[in-house]
Amino acid sequence: MRMKFRKGIAITVSAMLICSMLSGCAKKEESTTASADTQAVEDEKLFSEGVDTPIEVMGFKQYKGADAGCFLKAGDKVAVISPSSLPTREQADATINGLKEWGYIPVEGKYVCTVDRTLDNCREDLEWALSDPEIKGIFCVRGGYASCEVMEVMDRKLITETSKPIIGYSDITACHSTWTRAGVPSIHASMSAAFTDLPEECAEAERKMLQGEIPTYKCQGTEYDRQGTAEGILIGGNLTIMTTVVNTAYDSTKLDQPYILFLEDVECDYHQVHYSMTVLKNSGVLDHASGIVLGEWIDTDPETGDYIGDSRGGKFRSVYDMLYRQFLKDLDVPIAYGFPGGHGEKNYPLLMGEKVKLSVTQDSFTLEWPDN
Repeated sequence: MRMKFRKGIAITVSAMLICSMLSGCAKKEESTTASADTQAVEDEKLFSEGVDTPIEVMGFKQYKGADAGCFLKAGDKVAVISPSSLPTREQADATINGLKEWGYIPVEGKYVCTVDRTLDNCREDLEWALSDPEIKGIFCVRGGYASCEVMEVMDRKLITETSKPIIGYSDITACHSTWTRAGVPSIHASMSAAFTDLPEECAEAERKMLQGEIPTYKCQGTEYDRQGTAEGILIGGNLTIMTTVVNTAYDSTKLDQPYILFLEDVECDYHQVHYSMTVLKNSGVLDHASGIVLGEWIDTDPETGDYIGDSRGGKFRSVYDMLYRQFLKDLDVPIAYGFPGGHGEKNYPLLMGEKVKLSVTQDSFTLEWPDN
């Protein structure tokens, strides 16, 4: 009888435990589903602009200007470094293997993937890449943040003395600004992604630009465009990073010649974009531009931040709407919206620090680099 009683209790307890476990699993599944649903709702808020702009590469023209010697040739040694955030080993390897496929000899810097690397280590890699006479170009593995710190401590005279192009975008915007101030061209283009998931037409344009074959782009226009034609040195890149170089010794907006300003950004809300644009406006950067090209704005969240336009004549419909209404509509220069270059799926390369011609018509705009 006692054995039967104990057995009955055991069965009852086991059943209770099983029910509890099933209930816990159900609750966990509910929680996971709810979390996924919340994430889906949050993702639906995000939007991107500039990524779907129809673009046509009208052709390529071999660069014949004074800086023709800066471009690469098959068999050249190319330094692989990361002056910004720490890359993964996979990103570094993708860059190295990709450069080999493009016909170059990649040489990895000493501290590219060193987890405990210091600012001096990053500076050392960059100065090595510039000083080594066998190295002909510098290919960055990734962006992230902190290249502006390296620009502060490096020997910037090396850029002018060696005239080697640097390739990258996003946080590498600080490098582009430094190179432009030094009078040396650089290339705003994909980094490790150029060899992994970049569309073939973008990768091909980047491959050609490294060797001095410069494209002419024609893009479909938008309702915000301002028609006109302008020429100037192409400067800019990531909007947020541009605010870190303003009024520094490597500020590319302090040129003694006209410039065309290119801007793009990622994961910013209206408040952040407005803040950065206000810095450029109050520093005279917008007023002194001969023309402006707006690129991609990726994963913008219109529901966050304190500045959504509801006290400025109605909520902003998009980043372009805000840029137009708050900063650009009164500028008497050609302005183009939607060049597919930046953090989106398509990232067409741009030759920075060289004269570019911007032509904006009623339905389209073109970017071309005339011979210098």
